[in-house]
Amino acid sequence: MKKKILWAILAVVILVVFGAVALGSGEDSSSDDQGSGTASTQSNDSNLASYKVDILSCRLAKDYSGKDVVIVKYKFTNNDEKPTSFMLAFDDNVYQNGVGLNGAYILADSADYSSDNQTKEIKKGASLEVEVAYELNDTSTDIEVEVSELFSLSDKVVKKTFSIK
Repeated sequence: MKKKILWAILAVVILVVFGAVALGSGEDSSSDDQGSGTASTQSNDSNLASYKVDILSCRLAKDYSGKDVVIVKYKFTNNDEKPTSFMLAFDDNVYQNGVGLNGAYILADSADYSSDNQTKEIKKGASLEVEVAYELNDTSTDIEVEVSELFSLSDKVVKKTFSIK
């Protein structure tokens, strides 16, 4: 969470210095979708102003101390003129029973996880798959993934629910 706050502060400073303001609009709608063999729902329209994000799948893994984590895979497309990264474009949150999950940063080698794509900048029209890990409260409760644009006046949120049982 501290990492996200630092990135958010850095992004605000950059936006203020360059005078950029990101505005968005839209409404949220839901439909059934399949992700990684689990029952799930996702909003139909995954466009968030200048970006698009699809919540693709999730998988279970362990962190370095043996705690259970979930790794969520996203597909991020930049439709803005300026190159940007997933981390500077989106506010991603995962919940269990309405409680937000903390990010997981050091995973076991067996997790086959790389967080590198979270900070890679992509140009207009490019897409990139990004994985983000979160510490689970338990391994039996569904998770709710929500993504919104990091700097926006819009309430639009892309949502998907996964059963991790």
